[in-house]
Amino acid sequence: MKIRSSLAAVAAASIALFEVAQAHCYIYVSRKSVYVNGVDSGTFSGIRTPAYNGPPPYGFANGPVKDLDSIDMRCNVLGDQQVSHTIQVKPGDNVTMEWHHEARTATDDIIASSHHGPAMVYLSPDPPTDNSFVKIWEEGKFAEGEGPRAPGKWATTADIAANGGRMNVRIPKGLKAGFYLIRAEMIGLHEADASYQKNPIRGAQFYPNCVQVEVLGDGDVELPEGVSFPGAYKWDDPGVVYDVYCSTKTTTTAPCTTTYQIPGPTVWSGAWPDTPSVEVGAMTGATKVTSWDTWIVKSVITSASAGQVVGTSTYEAKWSSTYHAPTPTA
Repeated sequence: MKIRSSLAAVAAASIALFEVAQAHCYIYVSRKSVYVNGVDSGTFSGIRTPAYNGPPPYGFANGPVKDLDSIDMRCNVLGDQQVSHTIQVKPGDNVTMEWHHEARTATDDIIASSHHGPAMVYLSPDPPTDNSFVKIWEEGKFAEGEGPRAPGKWATTADIAANGGRMNVRIPKGLKAGFYLIRAEMIGLHEADASYQKNPIRGAQFYPNCVQVEVLGDGDVELPEGVSFPGAYKWDDPGVVYDVYCSTKTTTTAPCTTTYQIPGPTVWSGAWPDTPSVEVGAMTGATKVTSWDTWIVKSVITSASAGQVVGTSTYEAKWSSTYHAPTPTA
């Protein structure tokens, strides 16, 4: 497949422009680092970072997944591609996943203030199979709004964003040693009053990201049967189609459902009942993305070098059934 010369010129010009203009390029509400018991594993370490959707400085890797039938629901775009490092953990360890919008700094806004919704964490053997994702943590709406059409307090905005973008979970007690994927997810419900299937310009926005971990120790607890991605969420699920502005003590329209049901399965009984936050130490690694040389638009991967487009190819997710060991991080 060859890229048209006009597109190549635009892409090359865009890359050159990046030298003088920084981009809005950090993964939207996506983890930049993972802390284990408060110790930073390093920016991007173990994280299957989603693909950029355009050349620098205009592309970004922070777009949501909206099609429930897409393989991107599993670990986002490029989620099938293993990264060259993993994070070592033990049963009982506290894992803190740090999400950011533009930069890994204290002043970053984490997630748009309108993007109210639930947050979940799943665990699966790596590589995943059908029905291998087990939910080990979730949080949805935890307080109703005070006024008419007030959105209430939600995991994404009133908890995670309010706490520096940090999402906490514990590795299940006695979990059998091996390689796993942590699938962490936030959902924006600000346009979820309509189904994306019926109205593609609206719909719930899903932000799944996966982290590669190796569980150490002599545990013998195996994960039970879980759910598949795609497949875990349905188009008519009440947690997928929901008017977030009904989350109030008093409503002005009818019908207006004030309760909210988090989509997907219930939390596994083998997960920790409580996941306390932990104090995190010093950050290690870069705070901003400086550039990128590949991007994906409508399944077409464009590659560039030194400001010039060098080729294109077609991307199709290919999940391996065999584990290929990456290099562990310290």
